[in-house]
Amino acid sequence: MNMKKTIVSVLSISTLSFSLMGMASAKETADVTVNSSSSGFQTLDMISIQDYSISLRVGEPPYSVYNSAATRYWTDNQSVASVSSSGQVTAHSPGHATITLYKGTSVLGQVFVRVW
Repeated sequence: MNMKKTIVSVLSISTLSFSLMGMASAKETADVTVNSSSSGFQTLDMISIQDYSISLRVGEPPYSVYNSAATRYWTDNQSVASVSSSGQVTAHSPGHATITLYKGTSVLGQVFVRVW
């Protein structure tokens, strides 16, 4: 248990220092899994953003969900909201869509979009 707290504390400090140096956004966090096996602990090589929600109206200018760590963006409902390769979300019709941000094949996080 103490090992887990120590690792989380170190990662929190590292994330804070990256944020202060401009290397990570305030929405980025590190995910860690600690195994108590004899081999020590295992880390997941993944940086993720916190999931969040936005509301848009049809006809509004695009909303940016850009994240410097993201290599691509994907929408699950193109007819409601599309997303450009630079993270610009455009509302098309009322409904819900989920924008997923990826770094390579790893999911960084999701932005839940409600279009009015």
